[in-house]
Amino acid sequence: MKSHFIDVGGPTHYQEMEGDGPPLVLVHGIGASYLSWQPVVELFAENHRVLVLDLAGFGFTPPHGRKTTVQHNALLLIDFVGLLCDGPVTLIGNSMGGLVSMLAAVKQPPVADRLVLVNPALPVISLRSLSRDSQRLLLPLLPILGNPAARYYYHERTPEEEVDDTLALVLSDGAAVDPLYRAAAIEMARARREMEWAVPSFTDAARSIAVELASPRRFRKLLHQVSQPTFLIHGTADRVVPPASAEWAARERPDWDYMMIRGMGHTPQIEEPERFVALVEEWLRAPAIT
Repeated sequence: MKSHFIDVGGPTHYQEMEGDGPPLVLVHGIGASYLSWQPVVELFAENHRVLVLDLAGFGFTPPHGRKTTVQHNALLLIDFVGLLCDGPVTLIGNSMGGLVSMLAAVKQPPVADRLVLVNPALPVISLRSLSRDSQRLLLPLLPILGNPAARYYYHERTPEEEVDDTLALVLSDGAAVDPLYRAAAIEMARARREMEWAVPSFTDAARSIAVELASPRRFRKLLHQVSQPTFLIHGTADRVVPPASAEWAARERPDWDYMMIRGMGHTPQIEEPERFVALVEEWLRAPAIT
């Protein structure tokens, strides 16, 4: 896959792999980039045109005057699809990318004909369900100290340690990682340290997620505004988004297809790419019921 840039209110990095089939647009999580989808791109491209973008403030997409909140990145996603695709696409979003995909699908329903939400950002239904491992994700939420706290975290760790910390957080215990993927992630972490906007973008995005998730009652409204057929996938070993939150969302939307995968962590596309693609492809082959 080759990198491309397109003007979506500013330079926006994406990669594309052509396949014979309807388009998929893959949307990454917070602190991640297009790389988080690399283990599955070729597999999906056997049956689809696959587009993977870096949201504003992440990967190689600079803010360039754009806000890096989930609300503004949802607008970027809508415009990105409109520029590169002739019609609706299937949006597949992981973590923050799941929330961004929902916001885009609600704001502009014609942008997507289906949604696949992979361990999406969801409200915490019970504080007891929060894992201790996820506490470092709360650093950007600290008033005034958010940016310095995040910078301190990265300053105290090498790119290798940063990547290994992240993989330990998003994968289940004992999950194997492709060495080539780890090496690419380390190179991205090293490159991001030269981008002065990386930490502020992360903190702004994190705070915007907190705003969206602060009230389960308000978030429930967003859930019920999603009109597209939706497949919610979650893992029982997710340390970032509590499985209890996915169970709550599934109860709220019993019309959605829902799968809780035993022993799976926060990023099944990295942990078990073949299994993940097989699950999504099976769902996409089924007739859409609206």
